[in-house]
Amino acid sequence: MVEIETFLRGADGGFVRVDACDIPPPDLDYIEGAIRLSVDGLEIIGTEEWDYVDQLWCYIAAMVTSVQSSGYAETYFPDQPIKLSLRAAGSRVLVTVVTGQETRTASTSLLDFLEAVKEAGMIFFRTMSEFVPANTYVEAQQDLSV
Repeated sequence: MVEIETFLRGADGGFVRVDACDIPPPDLDYIEGAIRLSVDGLEIIGTEEWDYVDQLWCYIAAMVTSVQSSGYAETYFPDQPIKLSLRAAGSRVLVTVVTGQETRTASTSLLDFLEAVKEAGMIFFRTMSEFVPANTYVEAQQDLSV
């Protein structure tokens, strides 16, 4: 089972789920937050790996297109040396994050993974489009709708 939650980081340093936010992030140019991605109960990334969450979601959306076309995709987090990669093998996908000396890896259904990413990503981009109407995140939403 793939679970994905997105959090925005408030001015106090705390995290609030994006779908429960009723106020915009404190800095609309640098939107801090985190994505919690768990596969079968194993947390691959979480709030400890917070970053510029809108940029990270754009990177992940582009990964969806790449993994579907070539079977592999990788990205680094926007402002830190954390590497996220996806490697498809038949109907499965290997999800790996490397942060410092630690590597976390999980294997899951490619279809389940892509559906979870697309659903969580669209929730995030819809919410952010309300908070930041000048940035509609059109390209990222198109990547997720493939």
